[in-house]
Amino acid sequence: MKIEDQVCSLELAKKLKELGVKQESLFYWQQSYQEMKGGQTASFFEITQVKKESKKGMMCFSAFTVAELGEMLPKNYVVIKKEKGFESWKLDTKNYELETMYPNNIKADTEADARAKMLIYLLENKLI
Repeated sequence: MKIEDQVCSLELAKKLKELGVKQESLFYWQQSYQEMKGGQTASFFEITQVKKESKKGMMCFSAFTVAELGEMLPKNYVVIKKEKGFESWKLDTKNYELETMYPNNIKADTEADARAKMLIYLLENKLI
């Protein structure tokens, strides 16, 4: 399994940082630069295990793993693996009473993204 499938996407990592989630994780989305032909420089993000010091305004975001995101979420959610015929993950509540408080169908292409989306929802709505 690729590491990209085990950590939240760059887009969701950026949103979690924006929402104030502490930037401590096993992996990071680190901005890098590569010199191209003609002297131009291209910027891209790669997953690293070492948080590099910011140089030239380089950006870095925690690429939280499935386990790290699971620790941040309330314990009343379960992950349901890919539905038959669909390439998606979903988070669901274990408790019917909570369905009025939280969305009960957060879907994503990876388990990490499903968990990250739920955490973002909970933080944006000040539910945790």
